[in-house]
Amino acid sequence: MAAASPGRITRSREIGGSKGDDDRDVYELVVRVAVVVLALSLTAWVALSLAVLVGRVRYDRRRRESPSRALGEREARRLVRRASHAARTDRGTWRRISTLRRLARARHPAAPRLLRAALRDRDPRISAAAVRALGDLGDEWAIDLLLEALREERAPRSRIAAQLERLAPAPGPALLPLLRDKDPVVRFWGATLLAPYPERGGASLVMLTQDSDPNVRAAAVETLGVRSGDAAAAATLALLHDPVWFVRVHAARSAGRLLGAEGGPSLVRLLSDSRWWVRTAAKDALRGIGPDAVSALLPMLLDTDAFARNGAAEVLQDIGFVDHLALERPDSPLLERIYAAGGERMRVAAEVRTGRRTRERKVRAA
Repeated sequence: MAAASPGRITRSREIGGSKGDDDRDVYELVVRVAVVVLALSLTAWVALSLAVLVGRVRYDRRRRESPSRALGEREARRLVRRASHAARTDRGTWRRISTLRRLARARHPAAPRLLRAALRDRDPRISAAAVRALGDLGDEWAIDLLLEALREERAPRSRIAAQLERLAPAPGPALLPLLRDKDPVVRFWGATLLAPYPERGGASLVMLTQDSDPNVRAAAVETLGVRSGDAAAAATLALLHDPVWFVRVHAARSAGRLLGAEGGPSLVRLLSDSRWWVRTAAKDALRGIGPDAVSALLPMLLDTDAFARNGAAEVLQDIGFVDHLALERPDSPLLERIYAAGGERMRVAAEVRTGRRTRERKVRAA
C-alpha cells in the first residue's frame, strides 16, 4: 500500500475555475467603480455649468439696470459715505468698488468727485474700478477724467486707452492736445487713439513722424496708414529709412496700404534689411499690393543680397506670378531665375500645383 504523501500547500493553478472567477469579479468591480465615477463627474459638470449660467444671467441683469435709477436720499448719503473712505479689508475694498459703480450708474451728483478721488487711490483695484466706471458712463466729464488719468498715469495707460477707444467717436476732439504733451508716452497714446478719426490731426501726425521718441514715430506712421494725402505719403516713405527697426516695420505696413504700387520700389529695398521683422513687413505689404508689385520685384531677383532675392521670389509666388509663368511659359528664363532665387522647394511646389491645374484643364476640355 502506497505511503501517504506529505501534506503540501495547494497551488492556485491546480484549483479548477478559480482564476476565471477572480477575473470576472474584478472586472465587474472595475465597471461599477467606473460607472459611479462617471455619474459623479457628469453631475458635478452639470452643476458647475448651471452655476456659471445662473451667475452670468444675474451679472447681465445687473449690468442692464437703468443708469438713471434714482437713489433714495438716505440710501444715497450712506453710499456716498462708504465710497468716500478707504477700506481696511479686502471685503471693504470690494464693497467700495461696488458702491462707486452704483453711484456712477445712478449719475449721483457726487460721482465725479468720488471717481476723481478713486483714480488717485493708492489701491490699484480702486483706480481700475474708477476707470471702468468712467468708461461705462461715457459722459463728457467722464472722458475728461479719463484723459486726465491718462496724462498722470493714475492707472495702467493701456486700460485707460481701451476705455477711450470703445467710447469713439465721443473723445475725438479731446484727443488732439495729447499729441502736444511733453510726455512721449502720452503722445504715443494720442497718436494711437486717433486711428478711428481720419478727419482729425493729420498735420500733427505728420509732424510726429519726426518726433525724437521712436515709439511716437511708430504710432504716428501706423495711424497715417489709414489716411490719405501727399503729406502723409511723404512722411511714410521717409520712415522706411528710420534708424530704429520697429519704426521701419510700421512704416512698411502703412506704405503698403497708403501708397499701393507707388510704394513698391521703396518697399522692395527693405527685403534686404538686416532685421527679420522688417523684411517680413515688407513682404506682407508687397503681397497686399498684388500683381501691381511685379515690376518692382523683378529687378530684386538679381540683387546681390540673398535675402532680397529669396523674398522677391516668395512674394512673386504668393501673388500668383510664378504659377502663371509655369502654366503659360514653362520654358521662360525668368521662371528659372525665380526658381534659382526661391530654391528647389519652390520649384517642386510650383510643379505640383501647375501639374494639378493642367490635369483639371484636360478633364474640363474632355
